[in-house]
Amino acid sequence: MNQIDFQHPSFKDQIRFYLFVLAAFLLMTLGYYLGISSYVLGWFAFCISAFSVAANDGVQTVGTFIESKKVVHWFPKLAALGGLLVAILVYAWYSGNGEVHFHRLDHFAPATQFNFLQLIAPLILVIITRMRSPISTTFLILGLFGGQNIEKMLTKSFLGYLVAFLTALVVWGILVKIDPKEYYDDHMPDPRTERKWAILQWFSTLFLWGAWLAQDAANIVVYLPRQLHILELAAAILILIAALGIILYTNGGTIQEIVTEKSDIQWSKAATIVDIVYASILIFFQAISDMPMSTTWVFLGMLAGREIVLNFLTYRDAPYLETFRKVGKDVLLASMGIAISIFIFLLASQVYPEKTSFFPRLFK
Repeated sequence: MNQIDFQHPSFKDQIRFYLFVLAAFLLMTLGYYLGISSYVLGWFAFCISAFSVAANDGVQTVGTFIESKKVVHWFPKLAALGGLLVAILVYAWYSGNGEVHFHRLDHFAPATQFNFLQLIAPLILVIITRMRSPISTTFLILGLFGGQNIEKMLTKSFLGYLVAFLTALVVWGILVKIDPKEYYDDHMPDPRTERKWAILQWFSTLFLWGAWLAQDAANIVVYLPRQLHILELAAAILILIAALGIILYTNGGTIQEIVTEKSDIQWSKAATIVDIVYASILIFFQAISDMPMSTTWVFLGMLAGREIVLNFLTYRDAPYLETFRKVGKDVLLASMGIAISIFIFLLASQVYPEKTSFFPRLFK
């Protein structure tokens, strides 16, 4: 039996995938126009968004972990990350009076009725992720539930990119000066040192995973009632763990290429430092504002700053244009993601004007 290459799927694999997406779309459409209750439709959309958001954002949270731990079976990874997911969501539920969005939805009115675009947005995200585009789930999903916050989310996200970019320039600029040989293209880490960092990476990944859950869990649970009873919480956790398991089993899927092509990420020390820096930036922005932001843009800003400073300070023989091609491609794809999100938001403002009467004010 041939093993599927999840990062480079064959034509037949692609056909099977899109047939599955089409079936889910038809089922969602049928349920919507037959008048199935919003509660049931919301849970269906939650199931899809659990996978689609995890697949798209997995590259920024567990992507470095997957890249440097390919030899480790997927189940231990799921046990560690899934265990932390349970602990964090149970804590959020207990401390938040049944709410698990970490106050990220405080600026959004609870959805009692879903429109069609809100329900199919996770399916659109699935397709875009399959095309290796790091779209912002914050804009694509949450933008349809509270477009009056688009300006603030955009401002915070672009600020996040800038802060992450500058932070990466400083952090890896210092690290290169301390030990430049470690960042050369042909560097091979000492096996004993690599094993020590491999242990530390488990903790850095859990640190980042927790920081991301606190920031972006709202993009998934927006489809659920704001206050969950214990059985609903248990069901939501099981669905999220299943989605996480799929991401780990498929080694991140097609979008993992964003991490794979970056310099030296396959080594545990490099991946650990990336995780710690990225998580620290997320925690900083969580502390200053409850407004959701695009963690994708923060992640890409950090990778861009890191890739540029490593190239300029160590890879003397590497063509600079190749570095800017990698960075530019990420920014272009992410910008296309925001453009698609804004287009869908524009479409929603025309189809459901009573829900988006604030939109004309946005561009005054």
